[in-house]
Amino acid sequence: MLVKKLSSVATLLLLGLSTQVAAFSLAPGSIEANLNNETIQFEFDKPVSGANNLHVNFGALYTEHQDADSSVVATAGFQGVETDNQTYRAGVGARLYAYDAPGDTNGTAMAVGGLFYHIVPGAPHVSLGGYGWFAPKVTSFGDTKQLYEAGFRVAYRAIQNTDVFLGYRYLHLETEQGFDDTLEDSLHVGFRLNF
Repeated sequence: MLVKKLSSVATLLLLGLSTQVAAFSLAPGSIEANLNNETIQFEFDKPVSGANNLHVNFGALYTEHQDADSSVVATAGFQGVETDNQTYRAGVGARLYAYDAPGDTNGTAMAVGGLFYHIVPGAPHVSLGGYGWFAPKVTSFGDTKQLYEAGFRVAYRAIQNTDVFLGYRYLHLETEQGFDDTLEDSLHVGFRLNF
């Protein structure tokens, strides 16, 4: 179990590092990192050149929320995004989840959903928003029955093009093998760098 856990941590660190390296060689885009006492997550988002308002993104999450074991979740998605870069950002699309959860539970699922963030009127440095992703049985593969993730955040524009935020994430997984529990259910702090 210790070897599996160390392997999961190494995988997450490699994904996070490769995401950061890719971020600096593929501009424009954004990189995001958030964490709490049990979880760390990295995400990279980039507009597709030549495709109006289409974004691709990749992420990696490592969590020890389950007492018995750790979980690793990798994501890759695409969304149609609309933004004026001043007051709001909205997107709708799909996201592929690949996970390694407690009890030798692993699999994939294709979720649909979206996100919405808006500047608070009268407070130009503060934004509020959230996101939701849902993968029903029909778009879940292998032993996955369903997967859903939802979250929200309050962000503050600390310096030009960089937000710091307090967020909440709920990530739930149900499988054919009887696993029906949350992989993550907690607050986190983080930053988003737009470049």
